[in-house]
Amino acid sequence: MASILLYSSIATGLAAGIIAGLFGVGGGIIIVPALLILLHHAGLPPAYIMQMAVGTSLATIIITNLMATFKQHSRQSVNWRAVVYYTPGVLCGAWLGAQLAVRLEGALLQILFGIFEIVIGTKMILSSNKPQGETQAVRLRRLPSILVGGIIGTISSLFGIGGGTLSVPALNLISGIPIRSAVGSSSAIGIFLAISGATGFVQAGWNSGFLPAGNWGYIVPEAFFGIIIGTLITTPIGVRLAHTLPPIILRKSFGYFLLIVGGKLIIS
Repeated sequence: MASILLYSSIATGLAAGIIAGLFGVGGGIIIVPALLILLHHAGLPPAYIMQMAVGTSLATIIITNLMATFKQHSRQSVNWRAVVYYTPGVLCGAWLGAQLAVRLEGALLQILFGIFEIVIGTKMILSSNKPQGETQAVRLRRLPSILVGGIIGTISSLFGIGGGTLSVPALNLISGIPIRSAVGSSSAIGIFLAISGATGFVQAGWNSGFLPAGNWGYIVPEAFFGIIIGTLITTPIGVRLAHTLPPIILRKSFGYFLLIVGGKLIIS
């Protein structure tokens, strides 16, 4: 069973890497739903599977976003000023989100995740017919960016995602950063978000007594390593695709993808 979890996690990582590079997210929108299935079949405690999926997802996002950010920076697609402005709020929010997640019932957390995906996906689709953020001036202010970053960090850590589902729209629609630069900057912001959130999940589950032996708190090491292997292979492919697709198509594709994932989580 252990080897099945490893190989299945590698396959999940291959798909998540494409999504991470293409949309500037950590791949959590693929990783969390996949881990819910994989960890269930691996026989892990059902009451804590959602939290383990979220914590493990955040841990993998650290590595995934490092790779994506390196590739995006080489293409001059990271607005480092935006990263600096958003990161303090993201760090605080991500820690808070981890503490909230381990206290919520797993089934409720899954439904909230699905609703969240649908709301963000709809927003991206409705805005995709407007050239927002492509030609307008960048609007970056420190305090509003910290506050928005706090919201992004809390929600993203709560759901085990890299923050791209919120930070890409925020950077593009609120701060006026062009979509490709928003995707690249989101990858960089997601590194700090994932470090803070994953640390929170390790701390919250350390020496708990009810989690499997060998776990790093709520993080499942075998799933973590499997996903990392897959994402390291395919994240560069996703980055190349992001620089090939037209911006409007990129936004709309992102939105429809979130609708599909969110709907499946709610009805499952």
